[in-house]
Amino acid sequence: MLKNPLFIHGWAFSSKVFNDFHGIKYDLPGHGKNKNPYESIEKVVEEIGKIATSKHDVVGWSLGGSLALLFAYRYPEKVNRLILIGTTPHFKGAWSEKNIRAMKLLIKKKGIKAFRELAYGKFEDFFDEEQGMRFLEDYVNLNLYTVLPYIKKEVYLIHGVSDRIVPYSEAYKLHRALKCSKLILLGGGHFPVRNEEHLRKAILKGY
Repeated sequence: MLKNPLFIHGWAFSSKVFNDFHGIKYDLPGHGKNKNPYESIEKVVEEIGKIATSKHDVVGWSLGGSLALLFAYRYPEKVNRLILIGTTPHFKGAWSEKNIRAMKLLIKKKGIKAFRELAYGKFEDFFDEEQGMRFLEDYVNLNLYTVLPYIKKEVYLIHGVSDRIVPYSEAYKLHRALKCSKLILLGGGHFPVRNEEHLRKAILKGY
């Protein structure tokens, strides 16, 4: 079903969220096995370009979905299809400043564990909080609306209707902006597909 898949995880997690999937798995800087310092979102996209050896189905979750869109814009020759899970074109546009401050305060007061529980459930892996917070700031301000008209690849937008991190209304925004997209709403939260079989069934709904 997936052709030469490349997986990009979300903020504060690692490629371990894709343990039940087969393919190339990238750890963001300061996450999981990648101890390199975070420099910029553009540098991260360049790193992904280096590990993309051929044409891939790129699967991105949350921040990883935003990076997948930028990757498809920068390296269209390396992308077959995009499968975006819980993705927003502009995180800052999805929430009020008050909500974003509340999320940052939650992380500051209760630690990254509280955010992980909210977004995914129980999860443990390396996370460099100092690097990660700089990354988060750039992600919150990242606006992909100028890039979206140039994405000509087939895109599957998978979103949980009970997502508490990225409201599922964001999937509709992407669907309207991406002419070659298919919208698939599922029960569940921010990460509604937990293994290859779940993902395969979700993609089939888009046919």
